Amino acid sequence: MRVIQEHLAPKNTGWATEMKVGQVLRLTARTIIDFVAFDGLDYGEAFDQAPTKEANRSIYLKRGHQMLSRRGTPLMRVVTDEFDGIGTHDMQFGMCCRSRHKRAQEEGRLGEYLHGKDMELPDHGCTENLTWALEPWGIPYENIPSPVNFFQNMEIDQKTGCMKRTQIRPKKPVKIELQAERDLLVGFSACPDMASKTRGLEVGATVFEV
Repeated sequence: MRVIQEHLAPKNTGWATEMKVGQVLRLTARTIIDFVAFDGLDYGEAFDQAPTKEANRSIYLKRGHQMLSRRGTPLMRVVTDEFDGIGTHDMQFGMCCRSRHKRAQEEGRLGEYLHGKDMELPDHGCTENLTWALEPWGIPYENIPSPVNFFQNMEIDQKTGCMKRTQIRPKKPVKIELQAERDLLVGFSACPDMASKTRGLEVGATVFEV
């Protein structure tokens, strides 16, 4: 494969780029990545968690699965997943953000995170990172879909439906590769990841021509 572009996103920052059909995006990290995708010709055709789960008959995104838009249009396919066997990718939670962190503090829920009630809160999160990254394409916050959260392993109680954050993360950087099934705009946030010991790390992104 020929490298088209490379980028290293520091922790708690975002990045976006355009891709051509058939190109492959490799994301390498050991932290949570909030990822979204849009049809390159119609930004209204954005990734949607619900059609993706229904089509793949799974609440987890796995190798071979497609990421679908709101109208069920295939956007990307997972071709490599080195997190398989370590944990699962979340499609239940949305994005963290400044107001969500503040609300958790006001409601006394910071104990849900690893660092507890006395932790220092980040002044922004994935919502802001994706909003800033997608701004050059004229996509406002209101049109950014709930993402797939790569490397965010959640415990889900099948009886109660309760969700619990875990500290399961790759011990060394692993990669997930996604192939574009049409021309796309993609974006991601290197999450501040308050549920992990590292509290967020950088994410490497490489776009390949196959």
